[in-house]
Amino acid sequence: MFHIKELPPVERRADGSLYRMDAKQRREAVRLIRERCSYYDSGSCLYLDRGEEVACPQSISYSVCCKFFRHVLLKDEAG
Repeated sequence: MFHIKELPPVERRADGSLYRMDAKQRREAVRLIRERCSYYDSGSCLYLDRGEEVACPQSISYSVCCKFFRHVLLKDEAG
């Protein structure tokens, strides 16, 4: 098993901004997160939880901002 801190950073555009998804891509991302993310729990991110619930940032964003989503869930879905 790997640790999320060992994953490479999320890719950024030349200007430093994060890549964005359109509405269809975001719906698919939220589906993947709900079905397959081991850190997702009823809208919260267990990885970011430090004694207080934290909303899953990837499930509420149009930007690709989560390393686990980018490098694990998307990779699993593609291959």
